[in-house]
Formats: sequence, structure tokens, C-alpha cells
Amino acid sequence: MNQHVENMITAFFEAIEPWKSAYSKARLSFIAIKRDDSLVVLAARMYLSAGFRDATKALLEVGDLIAGELELSGGSSVFVRAIEEIASSDGFTFPEGKLVLRTDDNQNISVGPPDLLHHEGLTQGNRLAVLTLCGGRRNMLAPQPQTDWMLKAAARPFDSLTELSVEYGLGAAPNSQTMLEMVAHAAAEVWVGSSVKDGNAALGLWLAPDLDRSTARLGYRVLDKGIVVDRGSADGDQLHWGERSGDVVGHVSLEVPHGAVIQCIASYAGHAHHLRWFADPQTYQNARAAVLSSVDQTGTLLREYLLPELPPRGKAADDFESAVAWILWGLGFAPVSFGMSPKTRDAFDILAVSPQGDFVVVECTLGLLRAESKLSKLSAREAALRKMLATSGLQHVRVLPVIVTAMTRDEVKADLRAAAETGILLLSREDIEAIFEGERLRFANADQLFEQALRRLVESQEPKDSLFLSAV
Repeated sequence: MNQHVENMITAFFEAIEPWKSAYSKARLSFIAIKRDDSLVVLAARMYLSAGFRDATKALLEVGDLIAGELELSGGSSVFVRAIEEIASSDGFTFPEGKLVLRTDDNQNISVGPPDLLHHEGLTQGNRLAVLTLCGGRRNMLAPQPQTDWMLKAAARPFDSLTELSVEYGLGAAPNSQTMLEMVAHAAAEVWVGSSVKDGNAALGLWLAPDLDRSTARLGYRVLDKGIVVDRGSADGDQLHWGERSGDVVGHVSLEVPHGAVIQCIASYAGHAHHLRWFADPQTYQNARAAVLSSVDQTGTLLREYLLPELPPRGKAADDFESAVAWILWGLGFAPVSFGMSPKTRDAFDILAVSPQGDFVVVECTLGLLRAESKLSKLSAREAALRKMLATSGLQHVRVLPVIVTAMTRDEVKADLRAAAETGILLLSREDIEAIFEGERLRFANADQLFEQALRRLVESQEPKDSLFLSAV
């Protein structure tokens, strides 16, 4: 292992030093290929956490492929040593073999600076610190489509290497290189049992057991009809601590306007670690959201349509398109759906109008963006609409093309640049999830959302690509 790798591992732990004592346990998830006397890493992640609620997954062996999880304890020194051993020629020895990250032709392992706010965490409201080490080419170890078809024939079958990666907590991102990642979970979280009811907010902060409570903080922003009407925080020594469901949680109560939505932020040592949104489930400030709630009283139908299991089955594509139109209506737009009628399918999937009269041209897909020339078709439809508006003397009306996919950002990352260069805003699975997690439907402002979407499109076209959109 070269000196640069050692330096980056040191930098990673220095960055999380204020809450490093929170990580009493680690879980190593891996997919590897048997080569000689070693298990050569295809993908591996070491998760650092105060504890794990679910059991480790059973070992899977199919041909020369092996996938599994194992837990480590003993603190940061033990975890560092394990990472260093995997990245060395000697490897990390455990009961199933010797796990090692190898490169091609004796090249050095490549590693960049730690990503202290990884995008996988940001989309879920979590601080995730990630260090990524890259080895050799994946296709040399797991050629395709042979590997996928080998997994289909297993006693516990998997459709693909991607599905297996998701099952073992390694993400779905296709990557050309083998990879070893170290991931540090948030050390403080907004308690999931927090609630808002009848103008009273009961908020809670969970903290890893070995951390100093006085260094923690629970911040909040209170939004009434989409406007922030109050903001503040309670430090750890101001919270009332007690045991809830086996966890030690600090509590505080607030009086808030009826129907208000609260964003809570858990911080430690001056760093935000986690955020959640809460609202009174019986009170809406958005009449359209109330109607959607009456149609889908449990909220499961809308989620099922918008977040389908992939690959899609049956009428999943039509259900997805319908649900996108429902969400646009709930957000304050006036949508009309053309895509499900055979006679208008070549016009638009969905056309939505903001209260100020701006247009959103929406293309829906459950697959890759370039499948069936989705990007070029959407661009052509946008151009035709602009021309029609200009012919009618309405060239001042703005038109925003949007493609909505049920796939994750990582799964479509090969198409992100193409979408931005075409002037199309991409919304991925993470953006759909953010609508629910951010309680956006409760105080929707369609004109404001349109402006935010335009800014996001501009940002996506800049060299620093950022396509996270929590508003639409």
C-alpha cells in the first residue's frame, strides 16, 4: 500500500475526529471473485456505526463469486487496520478467506480526498463521510453478461450483479473499476418518533451512546404556508433525556401554528448530521394535497406507483406516468396527460402549466434516458411547443423540459451530461423520494418550484454538476 493511500485514510479519520468515538462497530459488506488463494474485491464497503439493527446477510457463493457481510468491533484502530490490509498485497484474513483489493499490471491503488458529504447521504438527509479506493477493471473479474446469467442460476437467484450489489448494501452504481469504500454514518439523528399534532411539536434527538450530550444540538425551522415563521435550536443540556424503544433520546416541545411543517436538524460538534421533516398528518395547508390524501388514505398507492420495483412489471409505466401527473397537480400545477392515449402518445407524456402560465414538458421513463431516444424526443417536443407559442405571439412564455425516471441517479449517471447539454432537467428516484420526505406537498408553490427548477437546470449545465432537486 502506497503512502498516498495511508494519507487519505488518515485524512478521513481526522475529518470525523470530533465524533469518532461514536463508531464502536463496523460492518464489512463485499462481493469478491476467487482467484488462487485470495478473494479479489469486486466491490466492498465498510460501514462505521454505533450499532446495526439488522442481522448480517448470509454468505452467498455462486461459481467463483462470493458475497457476504461480517461485523467488526474494537474501535477505529481495528477498522483502519482492516482497510489497510485489504488494500495491501497480504489481504485481510477472515474465516472465508483472504480479501484483497487488486489493481491491473501492478498499478497503484487510486484514492481521492474523503467525500465528507456524499450525495447518497444528502438525498436522504444524512451526513455520510465516504473514502473510496479504486483497484483494477471490473470486467476482468466479472465479465458480462456471463456473470448476470450465472447469478440467475443460483439456488438463491439474483437477476443481475446490480441487484446483488443492492442486496448487500453496495449500491447500484455501475462502475468500471473495483472499489473499496469506507462509510461513516451520521452520529446524531432526528428521532423518527418526533411528531406534530394540534399545534404542538414533540421533537427528539438520538445521539450515539459514547458521545458528549452537551455538544449535541437539535435545530428547527417552522414553516407556515411555505414561509419560515420561526427558527431556533435546543442544545443537548437543554433537552430532556430518556430511554425510548431502547435508545436514549433528548426531547423538546414547541408550540407551532396549526398545519405547520417543521424541519429538524441534528448536529454534533458544530456539524449538521441529519435532518427530517414533520407535519400533522391530519392537517393540510394545501387543499390539493388533502384531496390526494383522501384518495390514497394510507399514502402507499402513490409511493408504489412512483417508486416501483425494477425491472417493471405489468402496467408499471402507465401507473408511474399517472402518479407523476398527480404529484404535479398536488404541487400546484395544472397538468394534462397525453402519453397514455394511443392517438396522442407522440405529442407529450405530460404537459403542466404553472399559475403564472409557464409550461413544463414532462417525459416519464422507468428505464435509461437514452432508451427509445427519450432525450431527443423530449427536446423535439419542447422545440415544437416553443415554435407554436412564438407563432401565437406568446414567445414570453417559458418552457422547461423535464425527464422523470424511476431509476437512481447512479444508475443513469452515464446520461446526466447528455441531458444537461440538451437543456433537459433530470429528476431521478432520489428526487421523487425527497417530495415525500420533505413534506413538499403540504405547502406547495408551483411558481416558486418552477423558478427553482430553472436554476437547477442552469447548475446542471455548469462544470460542477449538481442535479439534486428537492423541490419538484
